[in-house]
Amino acid sequence: MVEHWVGRLFDQLGEHHVPRLYRRVIEQVERVLIEQALLRSGGRQQQAARMLGLHRNSLRYRMRVLGISSRRDRERRP
Repeated sequence: MVEHWVGRLFDQLGEHHVPRLYRRVIEQVERVLIEQALLRSGGRQQQAARMLGLHRNSLRYRMRVLGISSRRDRERRP
């Protein structure tokens, strides 16, 4: 699945140079993984971290870096 997607990405890019391609792809995949884990855990970070094989603090750090808000943050907003 991932191999197919990456192959299609390179086919579409052709000879074009995309700055920071590696970082962009990794961040997009990481964002989806974290968001899905949070969704499936009902927003519980401890459970989401376990699903991903991360320490809760590592998950929280990656959420902050990627701009993913926690359920608690979303509930505080008006």
